[in-house]
Amino acid sequence: MTTRRSARLVTKAAAAKTKDRVAKPAPKKRADKKRADKDQLPIVVIAKPPPATMAVASPLAAVAATVSLAAVARSLADPGTMDAAVRHLRAADAKLAELIDRTTEVCSMSLPRDRDDDSCFTSLCRSVIYQQLAGKAAQAILLRFLKRYGTLVDAAKAPLLLLDGAEGPSALSCDDFRFPGPQAVAALDVDEVRAVGLGQRKAEYIRAVAERFNDGTLSDERLASMGDDEASRALVAIRGIGQWTADMFLMFHLKRPNVLPTLDLAVRKAMCSHFGVPFGKNSPTHEQMVELARPWEPYRSVATWYMWRLANTITQKS
Repeated sequence: MTTRRSARLVTKAAAAKTKDRVAKPAPKKRADKKRADKDQLPIVVIAKPPPATMAVASPLAAVAATVSLAAVARSLADPGTMDAAVRHLRAADAKLAELIDRTTEVCSMSLPRDRDDDSCFTSLCRSVIYQQLAGKAAQAILLRFLKRYGTLVDAAKAPLLLLDGAEGPSALSCDDFRFPGPQAVAALDVDEVRAVGLGQRKAEYIRAVAERFNDGTLSDERLASMGDDEASRALVAIRGIGQWTADMFLMFHLKRPNVLPTLDLAVRKAMCSHFGVPFGKNSPTHEQMVELARPWEPYRSVATWYMWRLANTITQKS
């Protein structure tokens, strides 16, 4: 009996040991998982963003630091914007810095408008009248238009209207008149307007501009609140307003700092000379000009003004 009982106890003990050995791998798997998780920790650490105080190796960082004002300045008329623009352009383009040093003129984009009462509507209508005309011819047509439809700024000069004849120099200038408002221009008869020297299409164009302002589609406030691209799209949607006219309006009336008029022939030629790329009928393309001017951002309008100065120099030498 004792022998049989002892044998059973030995058998039970052996079975228990075997069971223990079979049950132990599970903790080992958990340990392996912990070790695997631990092995991933360095990857997580590497993926962390660098501290804000870390020095940036890119040489463009110094240039970017000079454009902080441009992020908030929407107009070149804002104090300090022109200075910030020139600092940025000097740092971004060494060759342009030399041109800036050689230029004695003051960038006209930073100057106040000729008249404080010039509205967006008036500016656009004047642009249409001046399209594809020499300055003196356009000014003569504008003066005739203002004499007929405008209002004298100084009523005391009214007698001069009677003295002004068709021959000889006028005693009055365009500055003596206020441009008629959108409602008045929208109501004008196109054939009647042609009598002052405007062509059929231009008469229709200024009426189209007037209609947009008269019905509230556009206004000084709405255009001022729009971004460059949005304002440009709203303007070129008007019959008679092309991209070049829209660009000039953005630069000189709204005084936007980052406009690049890629359709301007003088700017295209000057940029080719400046960057040493060939000029042709179809080159540079819009996309190529945008890429070339990328270092000038966000002050491409000011760089464009200097390209006009360069274009004048090229013309004088040729």
